[in-house]
This record gives sequence, C-alpha cells and structure tokens, in this order.
Amino acid sequence: MGSQEAQTKKQMTHRTKKSLALLCIMIVVIIAAACYTIFIKPVQNIQQWEYSEQIVQQGTLKSGVTESGTVQFGITSQIYDLDVSTDSDNDEEDEEDNENYLKVEEVYVAVGQRVQEGDKVYQFTQNSINSVRKALTYEKTEAQIALASAQTAYEIGVLEAELSRNETLLDTSLAQTSYDTTIARLSNDMAAKNLEIQQLLKDIYELQCALTEDEYREEKSDIIEAYEDAFESVKNASEDYVTNKVDAAQTFQSAKTAYEQFFSKFDASNQEIQDKIDEVYEIEMEIAYNQQLLEKELLAAQQDLSASTINGEIADVKYQSSLTSYENVLSKAQRELEEATKKLDAFNEFVGDGIVCVEGSGIVTEIGYKVGDYLKNTGTLIAFAKAEEMTVSVDVSQEDVVTMKVGDMVELSFSAYEGEVYRGVIQSITTTATSRNSATISYPVVVSILGDTSLLYSGMTADVTFITEEVENVSYVLRKAIVEENGKSQLYIKSGNAYVLAPVTIGFNNGAYIEVKDGINTGDKYYIRTQVREGGADEK
Repeated sequence: MGSQEAQTKKQMTHRTKKSLALLCIMIVVIIAAACYTIFIKPVQNIQQWEYSEQIVQQGTLKSGVTESGTVQFGITSQIYDLDVSTDSDNDEEDEEDNENYLKVEEVYVAVGQRVQEGDKVYQFTQNSINSVRKALTYEKTEAQIALASAQTAYEIGVLEAELSRNETLLDTSLAQTSYDTTIARLSNDMAAKNLEIQQLLKDIYELQCALTEDEYREEKSDIIEAYEDAFESVKNASEDYVTNKVDAAQTFQSAKTAYEQFFSKFDASNQEIQDKIDEVYEIEMEIAYNQQLLEKELLAAQQDLSASTINGEIADVKYQSSLTSYENVLSKAQRELEEATKKLDAFNEFVGDGIVCVEGSGIVTEIGYKVGDYLKNTGTLIAFAKAEEMTVSVDVSQEDVVTMKVGDMVELSFSAYEGEVYRGVIQSITTTATSRNSATISYPVVVSILGDTSLLYSGMTADVTFITEEVENVSYVLRKAIVEENGKSQLYIKSGNAYVLAPVTIGFNNGAYIEVKDGINTGDKYYIRTQVREGGADEK
C-alpha cells in the first residue's frame, strides 16, 4: 500500500516537470517573435530603388491577333522519271534483264542528314551508263534511218500520186472538150437548118407577095378579059366574013397563048411555093430528128463528162488520201526521231558525269534507292525538308478570321529566340470550321515563313501575330515605363543626380510599346524604376 502511494507521487512529480518545460518553451518563442517584430522586421523593410536606362525609339508600332502554332517543313521530292526503254527492250523475253538500266554504285547521303544544294546523292556505275547511252543512241540512229526512208517514200509517193491525178484530170478535161465540141457541132447544124427554113419562108413570102400585087392582079384581069373577049369574038364572028373570022381566030389564039402562059407561070409559082413549103416541112422533120439526135448525143456526152468528172474527183480524193498517208508516215518517223533525241538528251543531262546532286537545301527525309539498285521505274531519288518552305498552321476564331485574306503579312516570334521577329505571309485560309469546344469556332490558317529560316526546326512553337492596326514613323517607349498618377501619364527622366517624373502625351498602344506624342523626343533617355529590398526579391 505504501509502495503504491510512493509510485503515484512520483508520476505526478514527472508530469509537473514536463508542463513547466513546455511553458518555458512557449515563453521563449513569444519573446523571439516580439523581438523580430520590434527590432528585425523594420530593418528588413527599408526600400531601395533601381533605375534602368532606356532610349526613346522611332518606327512603326503594330497590334493584332496572336495565335500559337508549330513549325512544319515543306517536303520536296526529287523524282526519277526518265524513259530509257527502247524497242529492243520490248523484244526481250527475260524481264529480269537489267542491262539497259542505271545501277547505283554509291549513295552519299542518309535520312536525317542536312544537305546543301549541289551535294552528291548517288553515283551510277560507268558500265550501266555506257549501256543505257548505247541503247538510246542506237534507237536514235534507227529513227534517223527510218525518217530518211519515210522522206524518200513520201517524195516518190507524192510524184506518183500527182501523175495519176494529172492523167485523170486530163481525161476529165478531154471529156469536157468533147462535150463542148458536140454541143457546138449540133448547135451549128440546128442553126444552119433554121437559117435554111428562114430562107425558104422568105422565098415563099416573096412569091406569095408577087402573086398578090396589084399589077399582077391587073395583068391577070386583063389577060382573062382579053381571053374572054377573044373567045366571044370567035364565037360571034360571021362565017360570011372570012377575014373577020380569021382575025378573031388569031386574036383568040394570041389571047389564049397569053392566057395559058400567064396561068402556066401562075401554076409554076404556086408549085414553087408548094415545093418550098414541102421543103420547109422536110427540114422541120429533119430538125425534129436532129433534135432527138442532139438530145441523145448530149445525154451520152453528159454521161461521159459526169463519169469523167467523178473520176477526177475520186482521183483528187485519192491524191489527198495518198498525201495524208505519206505525211502520216513521215510525221510518225519525225516524232519517233524527236522522242528518241529527247530521251537521249534527257539521259545525258540527267546522268552528266555519273553523279546525281540534290537540287535544294534541307534535311533528308527519304532515300529512294540503295547501292546495287537498278532505276527501272519512276521513283523518288531523294526527299528533303526545305527550310525556305517552312509553314506554321494556327487556328483563328471566326471573329478574327473575317479580317484576314491570303497574302496578308504577319509577324512571328519564337520562344527559342526571344527578341527575334520573323515575317510571314498568309498562304491559305481553310473555309471549313473546326471547334475546340462548343463555345469556340475557329478556322485553320497556314502561314509561310519568309527570310532566313536556317535557325528554325520542325516542331518549334511559334506565336503568329496577324496585324490589325499599325502606326508609322512614331516615337515610342516601353509600356511598362509609363507611370499613371491622377489620370496623367508620366515618365522617369534624370535631372541632375535625381530621377523625376515628367508628363507625356501618349497615343497608340500595342501592349508592349506605347506611342509618345509629346513630352519627350526620339533618342532621349528615360528610366524604368524598379523597387529593390535588401535580402529579398526585386519588386517593380
């Protein structure tokens, strides 16, 4: 029992000591904090200022929309597309025959290597070069021979075609002459017959006129009257008076003779008229017959002429067809020679001294052939990323993209080269919208980087500024140098050994720089004040 009480007292004594120790520690901490607050902290809060000197600049200030993107290389491929095939190749049964193709002897570059224009890429074996050149030269020679043969055949063929055509055209000309002669002959015969009829009708008319003239009618009347009177005198003459009877008989005989002669002449005239009329009928019948004969001969002559004309046209068509055929053969031979010449010239230009060089500068992205390969088909010799074809693609909001157009100039900056400003130009604006989220619609804009891009690499982050506003030939200072107090803009300048605030008039502000219109001039010095604490960080 006594031992338990002693143990209890011992524990209470231990707790009391522990509490006193904690209390002492707390008092020490409070005293240390009070000393820091009263004595140390005021000393640490003593402020100091530094003034960094700047120069007022003059130039152009710009502001715009800035978007971020990554640099991408433009890939350029150097293609092998020579046609070195020949007709002899097509005759070869062995498709694995590589005799007439260039063979790679050495490759000088590798993927990822940076190359300059003119650097070696491939070298071909001299045997393969000689073999291809020999085949192409032989093909050109054959084409030259074929052209010469075609030229000779053309000249001979043209002469023969012209001769054949001229003979046929001569026959046509003779047929035309025969036709014209037939028409002339028959026309002359018809004209002669018509003239003969006209003469007969004229004679008939004259005879008829003679029988109807007044003198003729009077003569007829007198003869008839004399004949009738004489007849009556004979009839009435007295037989007792022989003399009267004889006189009457003589008068009657004389009157009768005159009467008979007159009417004999009258009958002869009528007969002549009738004969001429009959002759006219005969000539008209002859004319009618000759007309039928004329039509028949004209038809035959026309048929001969038509046939001859058709033959002439056919001959001309054959002539033109022959010319076309010979010209086609000649043109084909000329084309084949031109193609063979172009193939040989292109090969010689490509192969040169047997070494192919890169046609630009950049980083190699692809090598199309390796040592021992044959250049049988079209393919990529080398592909490389050209530094001068670098682009940056950024997404621009619909509010900003409407103010842009292809060809607009932009500015680019890279975090890897702080302070360096590159220029670029808008290459394309995609009209299909992209959405990063439901509240933002944007459009891809591709910018081509201008100038020296040798320090840039694919994948670099670029800030692209699309200029929306600018002012030219103005004085400007850093925006952070402006001190705004009581609605006034001021700059720190140095007066003697002191730094004082001077009022200025400001203008255009692009966020980094601000235009100063009055109060300070280009080339003047101004200062940016920076607060410095002893033992601590700077505060501006």
